Amino acid sequence: MLVSGDSNFFVSFSGVVLPPGSMRLAEEPLRPRMTALMPPTFRADRERVLEAVRQDGSALGWADAKLRADPGVVREAVRKHGGALQFAAPELCTDRDIVLEAVRQDGSALRFAGENLRADREVVIEAVRKHGMALQFAAVELRGDRDIVIQAVQQEGWALGCAAIELCSDYEVMLEAVRQNGRALGCADPALRADRDIVLAAVRQNGRALGCADAALRADFEVVLEAARQSVAALEYASEDLRSDRSDPALTPASVRANPFAVGGSAAVVCSVSELTATDCGIAFRASVGLGGRELKGTLPWGTSLGHLGAQLRIEEGKGYIYMVLPGGVAPVRPVDMNKRLADFIS
Repeated sequence: MLVSGDSNFFVSFSGVVLPPGSMRLAEEPLRPRMTALMPPTFRADRERVLEAVRQDGSALGWADAKLRADPGVVREAVRKHGGALQFAAPELCTDRDIVLEAVRQDGSALRFAGENLRADREVVIEAVRKHGMALQFAAVELRGDRDIVIQAVQQEGWALGCAAIELCSDYEVMLEAVRQNGRALGCADPALRADRDIVLAAVRQNGRALGCADAALRADFEVVLEAARQSVAALEYASEDLRSDRSDPALTPASVRANPFAVGGSAAVVCSVSELTATDCGIAFRASVGLGGRELKGTLPWGTSLGHLGAQLRIEEGKGYIYMVLPGGVAPVRPVDMNKRLADFIS
């Protein structure tokens, strides 16, 4: 990991400057719970030290040097806390079995492994499966290994910032990263920050990832709507037009809450409207909901919009957003059409 002159900012291996609090850094080195009053005879007593490290791996830090070079003692310590590897004798930090024990307990223990093991593919895979950010401690060539990076970003999307820069333009790698942490979009190649599917995946995980998207997608109603549904604060990144009265419907916190329609690609219930009929009392509708085809019917007043009908069906369904298909239609109603008059669709 590289840190800029200002310690509040993290500079990834791909050159992306990330803001404070944007990623969980590897844990600080353990501080052993030692006391200056601990008798030297205790520190050199193998059975006492074994008992201590089985309760608290960091206790290895106050053990006698001879015991910190004892494979059996060190193995017990790292089983309890992988980070205790930092207290082991240097020769044990290159012991493959001991390092594997350590990284399986705490992936960030890879930082204390010998150089040979930080270039060991199996060791690094075990580490990033446990803690994706352990990728930063892997040998340079393994930070460019696509399979390893995918496993790292599946555990922690921000690990992409530690990968070889060419992987920041890899579609599959980026998709896995933003599904785990939407803000990883900030590490993406500009072409992927303009990819609608990548950006939708990112904002569904973290709405504020919209701030990392290409300007064209920050002006895309459905992308902004998905972002605002995850975090209403994402609206600050929307284009000015979408936040103004010039947009119909305008993207405001109230309109985001009121819009019942799912954006394509979302998991949502399908509501098929089979009839829309004009009556003296208003507009009568008949619809079936979900795979079971549960039938719903009712009447809405004249002046009703598509959004009102969708909201009614959404209430009846009782959860989430819906795909609403109108009579004779194939594609669901788009969220941007929520204010269209329902009367215009009477057959």
